[in-house]
Amino acid sequence: MISFEPCWLSGLHASFCYVGFCTFSGGIIGKNSKAEFQAPCRTAEYPREIPPLRWYRRTVRQMAIAGFLPFILIHTKLYYIFGSVWGHRIYTIYSILFIIFITLLIVTALITVALTHLQLAAEDHRWWWRYAYSCNLSNV
Repeated sequence: MISFEPCWLSGLHASFCYVGFCTFSGGIIGKNSKAEFQAPCRTAEYPREIPPLRWYRRTVRQMAIAGFLPFILIHTKLYYIFGSVWGHRIYTIYSILFIIFITLLIVTALITVALTHLQLAAEDHRWWWRYAYSCNLSNV
């Protein structure tokens, strides 16, 4: 029996080393930069209070919305695929499956961009975590 464990562990190790190197080297370069920061727009001297988010813009609800639409898109094809696996039927429409996969990628990207825009418009300072979670919730 062939074990694939070393392959994915080495790939994971290589990606962590690359990300760690880029993070630390970028931090060192940024810290040692002597240029004065120039804001691209006018900023206030004192920070203002960020308003609380409404009930439908909270993290769990927004991630559920982001995962629900791509899941509905792929659910129909998953029904036929599981029916062919468990019902001993042959699934022969692979070209349609590829088109659905491409459509799933496009819909996921568009929903993520739209929800990130809504978070930025609401001046939510935690937008990057929801951006990272919302695009992957349809996988769960």
